[in-house]
Amino acid sequence: MTDAAIRVLIVDDDEDMRATLTDFISRLGVTVSTAGTVAEAQWALRTDGSPFELVLTDLKLPGGSGMDVLRAARDRSAGTLVTIITGYASLDTAIEAIRFGAYDYITKPFTLDEIGVQVRNMIARVSLSKENAQLSLRLQELCRQVDSLRNERHTALRLQEEIRQELQDYGRKLDLILAALSPHDLTTP
Repeated sequence: MTDAAIRVLIVDDDEDMRATLTDFISRLGVTVSTAGTVAEAQWALRTDGSPFELVLTDLKLPGGSGMDVLRAARDRSAGTLVTIITGYASLDTAIEAIRFGAYDYITKPFTLDEIGVQVRNMIARVSLSKENAQLSLRLQELCRQVDSLRNERHTALRLQEEIRQELQDYGRKLDLILAALSPHDLTTP
């Protein structure tokens, strides 16, 4: 599984922050899109082809909050991992974010190394999830094949038993015919 198939949405009203994160995260081999407001994020989450696998969103945004982005992302795909980034950290907000399904909660200021670790962990989790889904589909296919082989085996055993019964019936009939014939009938050409 390549990480190129993984799509990330960065939501932050600070254009410089978006540009820095986009440049840094895109080097991890993923596709990055950005939004500067809740409305832009909601639109991207709703209208972009397949769902984003990862979302990094600031908590304080024009037109709402990162919690609105979190809800929109989770509504579109329960598998989307969302990390809330904020300079206004509080225990209540962190608990609320996690309760609503956020993957994590990071406080500002942070280093690019910290974000890198976070995003790599998210990428690894998404990659494992995708691999797990593929393996699950493969397992289902193998189970169908095993069931088919069991059915074929059952049918073959049933046919084998029917043939055995028919051979026994023919053997009994032949024995009756031979018993009905006199020894003289058997030697006469």
